[in-house]
Amino acid sequence: MSAASAPTLAAVAELAGVSIATASRALSGTKPVSADAVLRIQDACRVLGYRHNAVASALRSKRSGTIGLLLPRYSTGFLSTLIEAVSAALDRQGLSIVLRYMEPDAVTDNEHIESLLARQVDGIIVCPPTEAASRASISAAGNVPVVQVGRYIDTDHTDSVGLDDARATALLITHLAERDARSLSVVGLNPDIASDAHRLTALGAAATRSGVIVAPPITAAPTVAGGIAAAELLVAAAGPELSQFSDAIVCVNDDVANGLLAVLRMEGVAVPGQVQVCSLLDVSFGEDDERKITTLRHPWPAMGREAVRLLLDDLTPDPLRIARRVVLAPQLVQGASTRSAD
Repeated sequence: MSAASAPTLAAVAELAGVSIATASRALSGTKPVSADAVLRIQDACRVLGYRHNAVASALRSKRSGTIGLLLPRYSTGFLSTLIEAVSAALDRQGLSIVLRYMEPDAVTDNEHIESLLARQVDGIIVCPPTEAASRASISAAGNVPVVQVGRYIDTDHTDSVGLDDARATALLITHLAERDARSLSVVGLNPDIASDAHRLTALGAAATRSGVIVAPPITAAPTVAGGIAAAELLVAAAGPELSQFSDAIVCVNDDVANGLLAVLRMEGVAVPGQVQVCSLLDVSFGEDDERKITTLRHPWPAMGREAVRLLLDDLTPDPLRIARRVVLAPQLVQGASTRSAD
């Protein structure tokens, strides 16, 4: 095809029914464009055979059209869901994703942040394994916009997306109270960690409203091994007849709950007859009708979309912008570890 007959951006805009400026923004990702307009522009590009020159666009706009996503190296389903949601939301804006992983116990990961900055990413979405990792990532990113997903630290300039702890804990406590739980043990939340302390406060408030007594939390690693260790402590404290258990045990995630369940059943403790067990975070791949653990399923697809929305807003400098916090409600999914409703 000769230069004279090659499709132009103007032709793409005309076919898509948008202005040239809107078509340019959609293809370069310099500013947010409605999803409907992006689809029409992409369809017009395919029909006309128009190829967007991303390199030239980046040079003109001083943006790369790429967003970094930094995740912990967990083998859990929810991270795949988050990646898919972020990638799809970026695709709709003509942006690309650069993925990096940090170790699950990382307190800093400057190497990967530096790697993303070297690629000239326009912004970074961080799903940190620890609050220290989030703090270090924000510091290392400098002036590049960062959005935190999940664990977060409060700052005056960084947005975050997470779970509505008050609604989440109220769902679990109401579920347990309706099934005759009047006392509760908590495994895996550390009161010395700000985000865990916030959840413990929310859990205590919900328990007070429902007349449920909460024992001091048992700290544990967020793993199956952590659940096993915590269960051994609970069994040792339950007395020779194993009669001094709380009515219910809330674990930080499904892995901890599975470890705890294995020990309880080995010791002959009936679940859910004697003790009910549930989790604050669904990390399993099991089908709902085969679930062992009653759990909270976090809205990871919506969290990913919200993270992209906030980050795209941040790409346009605004000296008056303040940090925003978006919280979303989870879904309670019942498993075999709590009793059926009467």
